[in-house]
Parts: sequence; structure tokens; C-alpha cells
Amino acid sequence: MSKVFARHPQLAEQRWAHSVCSRAKLKRALANENVTAIEADILMARSVPVMAHPPAKDSDLDFAQFLDSCIADGQRHIKLDFKVSTAVESCLSLVAARASELARNGQAVWLNADVIPGPNSRQSGATVPAQLFVPLCQRLCPFAQLSLGWRVSPIGPEEAYTPDDALEMERVCSEYGIGGSEVVFCAAVRLAEMGLAPLMTLLRRMPDSQLLLWTGTGEAPVRERTLKHIRSALAAAGLLQRVGFDVMLARTCAQHAQAHCIDSAFFCSRWGRWLCCVNRPRIGERQPLVRHSGVRSLKTPDGAHSNVPNKHVPDYHSQMVPSMSAYRV
Repeated sequence: MSKVFARHPQLAEQRWAHSVCSRAKLKRALANENVTAIEADILMARSVPVMAHPPAKDSDLDFAQFLDSCIADGQRHIKLDFKVSTAVESCLSLVAARASELARNGQAVWLNADVIPGPNSRQSGATVPAQLFVPLCQRLCPFAQLSLGWRVSPIGPEEAYTPDDALEMERVCSEYGIGGSEVVFCAAVRLAEMGLAPLMTLLRRMPDSQLLLWTGTGEAPVRERTLKHIRSALAAAGLLQRVGFDVMLARTCAQHAQAHCIDSAFFCSRWGRWLCCVNRPRIGERQPLVRHSGVRSLKTPDGAHSNVPNKHVPDYHSQMVPSMSAYRV
């Protein structure tokens, strides 16, 4: 890995070790020469930030140990996914104190949180509110790239991101002066498939920003045809090179059947989706939409860079693309 990069490396082009939330997982990730970036989730336990992903509440790896190990290795970029507000400031302070070492190693840092409520979580509020998260990131770690998402849940009447979701995200970026090169937007692939138009408009309104489409931890894998449909729509709009995929891809017949079941349920009522989505944690990026499926994460590239948001209010409703149902076979 190059020790110097002129621009922040593209998040979607990395070969990831995901949810590295234990000493054993961290050891494996650092020993794997194919891994170029490490993603880990952060909660509070025992009054200190620890690496843990809900529904887990603790682990054998605290944040200080995680950061020490990653910097000592010096070869992998780092993405920090904050699951609670109380962990943000203390973690960012530790990262800021090691900024010179990170720069010397050529290690990029992404700071991720679900900063506004999205589909089926509008009454719950954001996991880590933008008004807390963004100013702290800008003040303590201006060298890091923001990774901003919507808090979502699979249970509820909403099946897609809306124009208002995209408009609110643009408003956050405008309010805090976040340019396109400083941000990656993160969206759930199944919810995005059902409403690509608002997300595509957001990318147009934020020149050079990136979009990362994800599946949740334990979520049913998606079929290749689903990604082909999404890529086709993005390519037709000239936006494919700015979008990456952090998804689990169906490989076996059983996984294809499971994916088909879930995709079909997304066209049905909230009760149909509820039957497929019991016992899942309810917070944020890479959260389960169904029970753990045991499939591995698949990375596919594509991403982009940046500029400054246009402050005119866009018509997200009029920026339409063909319905994804038209692509379905």
C-alpha cells in the first residue's frame, strides 16, 4: 500500500475486513495481506469505548487497543462505525492524537454514523445525530472523510428512501459546509433499489460525492441480478463510477431462494416483511434484515471524489428514473 495518497482513497475500492470487533478478528485481519482496510463498530461498555456490534454489548477489544494495533501495523486504512453518541468524542480525541502517525503510515480514516432518521426509523431519531457527530469530526479529525447514513429498519410501511431523505442529507452537508470530496453516503441496498431516484439526485447535487450500498450483518444475501439492475440504472444516469457495493452476494441455491423470498417480501405489506425479519437489531448500517445467513462479504469497486454542495433546493421528486420493478425479470 502506498504511504502517500494525493486524494482520500476510494472507500469502495478497498478489500475489507468487516466488523473487526474482537482480538481474534483483528489478529486475522492484520495477518491477511489481501486486506487493505478494516471496519469496526464502536459501543460503550465498562465506561470505555469498545469494539462491538449490536446486539453484542461488550468485547475483549477496546478502542485504544484497536487503534494501537492498527497504527503499529501501519498497512491498513480504518473505518470507524459509531453505534452510540457517547463514544464519539473520546474516540476522535484518540485518533486526533495519533494523526501524525496515521499520516506517516499513509493510513486513511473514515468516520461513519447514521446521522439522520430514514425509512421506518423516523420516530426513533438518528443513531448519532448530525449536530453532534459532524462538528466533532470536523474539529477533531478534519483529515478524515465522513461516511454518513440514514438510520433504517426493515420493519414498517416504508420500502424505499424518499426525496425528503435525500433533501435532509443535502441540508446537513450544506449546513456544515461538507463538500463532495469529504463525504460518502451509505444506504441499504434493498431500500435503495426501490428508490434510486432520490439518491441519484443527491449525488448530482453533491458533485464528486460517493454512495456506498450495503447489506446488513446477517442479512439475506442479494442476487447478482439485483446488482445488475441497480448498476444498469446508475450507468444510464452516468453515476456508476461514483457508487460502490459492500454487499453479501448469493452463491448457493439456498441463498438464492432466501434472497428471492426477501426481495419478494419487499413488495408486500409490512407484515410480510415482518415475518422475514424477526429478532434483528434495529440500529443503523450493516444491521440484520433477517437472521444470520452465514455468507461472506463480497466487495465490488467504483467510487469518486468531491466539491461543494449547490445550495438551491432541488426537486428530488422530478428527478425520476425507470422504476426498478421494470428491470425485474
